[in-house]
Amino acid sequence: MFPAQGIAEVEMSAHPPAHPRPPRLPGGMPWIGHARQFGRDPVAFLRRGRELAGDIYSFTLLGQEVVFVCGPAVAETFFRADEVVLSPKHAYRFMSPVFGEGIAYDAEPDIMDEQLGFVRPALASARLHRYAELMSGEAEDYFDGWGHQGEADLGKALNELTVAIASRCLIGEEFRQRLKSELPGLYQDLESGIRLAALINPYLPLPAFRRRDRARRRIADTIGQIVAERRRDSAGCEERADLLSVLMSARYTSGEPLPDETIAGVLLALIFAGQHTSAVLAAWTGVLLLEHPEHLPPLIEEIDTLFSNDSTIDLRALQRLERLERCVREAERLHPPLVLLMRKALQAIELGGRRVDPGTLVMLSPGVSHRLPSLFRDPDRYDPSRYGPGREEGKSAYSLIGFGGGKHRCIGLAFAYQQVKIIWAVLLRRFELELGQSPNPADYSTMIPGPRAPCLVRYRSRDLASTTAALGEQ
Repeated sequence: MFPAQGIAEVEMSAHPPAHPRPPRLPGGMPWIGHARQFGRDPVAFLRRGRELAGDIYSFTLLGQEVVFVCGPAVAETFFRADEVVLSPKHAYRFMSPVFGEGIAYDAEPDIMDEQLGFVRPALASARLHRYAELMSGEAEDYFDGWGHQGEADLGKALNELTVAIASRCLIGEEFRQRLKSELPGLYQDLESGIRLAALINPYLPLPAFRRRDRARRRIADTIGQIVAERRRDSAGCEERADLLSVLMSARYTSGEPLPDETIAGVLLALIFAGQHTSAVLAAWTGVLLLEHPEHLPPLIEEIDTLFSNDSTIDLRALQRLERLERCVREAERLHPPLVLLMRKALQAIELGGRRVDPGTLVMLSPGVSHRLPSLFRDPDRYDPSRYGPGREEGKSAYSLIGFGGGKHRCIGLAFAYQQVKIIWAVLLRRFELELGQSPNPADYSTMIPGPRAPCLVRYRSRDLASTTAALGEQ
């Protein structure tokens, strides 16, 4: 991956700073830097760099100076630094065409905080109770379409299902019904705009960016139509319990209502950011379980015990699915939805005893951090029991950061875990499953890498399996 020569320390000036700059990885091409190796498998690239250079080093990515940092101590500085020093807004400008102008990281920090404040009540525990019923209903309806046995692309199926769940819970039934057949493709087109080229200029005239922009217009226009219809029926709108109704009645501290474009942008940002991470986490949860089937019998027993006699899957019962919770957490550790977390240094800062200059992109990788033996015993091994009584790994601060950390930790984490647990509770109640192939490598063509498609799974209803087994014994 890197040339044979050793890591080079950056030359010191005649008046050296208080801290030396990070060592630089060897190799790389002019301006392109290490983009080719990085793009093929960023986690493998960064892990190899750490083996050569330690917990902090630099490299070049499409003309951008990048400093990679690793470890809980430096992660705490990364997540807690003031935004005027390490700025997420400047690091994630490439998301502006997806979310919209003035939305999330394109807004000033105080405005972004207000926007997140509007969203939080829709993701609070009181709403999660209601969402459990909707999520369960969506999952049951979706898997009704599978029939008794067959083969399916697990990644594609879970993407379609999480799109339906997020749209139904957060925007409402009318949105999902209007775009039902289009939604998975629209979200896929939005995601196609998140690639390395966007770090240079997210408005380049590339086909992927044009698909992104068309998809955003289609979704935003549909939300705008629904907002207008609900305003005409204001009484009906007040009775609704989805996030759209919350945003329609929200006010900034100035007293100004949210413009329709802001409502659409906040909804789109939340669903896009949350839906795909949930779909990927659900896919890896299943892939890892099916690659290690020895964990299935006690997990299925736990599910059958809690949901005997077709009892309803509600939030209280989900909280008692401890084995399933550990499996989801281990999937987050081994295949975090967010493999890269970034900040832009606006001022000089010391990280890990090294000086980071203004203009540098600072990068932290959950995909690397989650494999540190200082944090997780035998870190490359799939072992959900590491979170069980007596071990309880991953509880120290900034050890499990698959959904970010600190102030900017994903506010939809509980929502994501809830829907992943519901999906797999429904699947394992209904079907016996096995992978069509193993291993299943990650697809790093996207910044939220799921299993490479097609990720095939063979399924057979448990009722059919029981009947077949009984006939075989006669």
